[in-house]
Amino acid sequence: LRRVREAVVSTQSTGEGGYAGRCVERLDYLQDYIDETDTKAENVWRKKRLNRVLVDYFLRNSNYDTAIQLVKSAGIEGEVDMEPFLAGREIEKSLAAHNTAPCLKWCNENRSRLKKTKVNLEFKLHAQNFIERIKVEDYSGAIQYAQKHLIDTGEDPERLQETMVLLAFKPDTECEKYKKMFSDDRWEELVLEFRRTNFELHHLHSDSLLSTLLQSGLSVIKTHQCYSSERSGDCPVCNEPLNTLASSLPFSHCTQSRLICRISGEVMNEHNHPLMLPNGHVYGERALTEMMEREGVIVCPGTEEVFWLDQCKKVYVM
Repeated sequence: LRRVREAVVSTQSTGEGGYAGRCVERLDYLQDYIDETDTKAENVWRKKRLNRVLVDYFLRNSNYDTAIQLVKSAGIEGEVDMEPFLAGREIEKSLAAHNTAPCLKWCNENRSRLKKTKVNLEFKLHAQNFIERIKVEDYSGAIQYAQKHLIDTGEDPERLQETMVLLAFKPDTECEKYKKMFSDDRWEELVLEFRRTNFELHHLHSDSLLSTLLQSGLSVIKTHQCYSSERSGDCPVCNEPLNTLASSLPFSHCTQSRLICRISGEVMNEHNHPLMLPNGHVYGERALTEMMEREGVIVCPGTEEVFWLDQCKKVYVM
């Protein structure tokens, strides 16, 4: 890290001082963790890392003011990249206000880079302007606009035909396919489309760092029981919203399994034998014994059926 830092510092005289200075701050941040031996100082470092993750999450969800306040209060201005998000904030606002001009200007400024993406955002913006003219029954204006901006965009001919067919429909059409194209919900889709394109241009992953970190941990503890009728209240994956977040993840691969008592959370082994109730539910011997001594009966947490200890049978796992 020290050698990399020296190389970055040497580039500050080449006109890239702002970016080089930011790289130096981040290298120093990593070096602090390597050199740190004090537990209290390490906790401060971890807190700063958590703040960086939260700022990234806020920015990706358009909570810009919250992100800015957290950056200032945590003193991490040089350790987060806010420019790509803040630069797109005004464009998102304009699209939400049904104004495509700022976004079209942005597309023109980044035309060479946008050609490398798979999404033709500029066509979608012009198509929306075309649709807005049809909504106010300005058909001649819509045709002129299409001839000027839609014909030579390089869009798939089938997609272009699908857009031009709107001239034959009214905004209140009952045809579901074209009814959606006249809907104002398309403006929200344009906001999301611009955000995805902006991320791709700046080589930003579509998922937030917070989501990625959570999923990496959830994948380790996700089991089939987390999506069955017998979910555990103590398991993070069994409860929302983490259950939904983990739905697309693979189940954990366990080469060595342990039986855990649902009542006490203790491991069931030769010192705490697994006992099966007549209804087929299995719990630890200690938990059932304590319940019997405390309440005089055993109440199954899963079904609320009542049993006695002498009705239980030991379970042997091969």
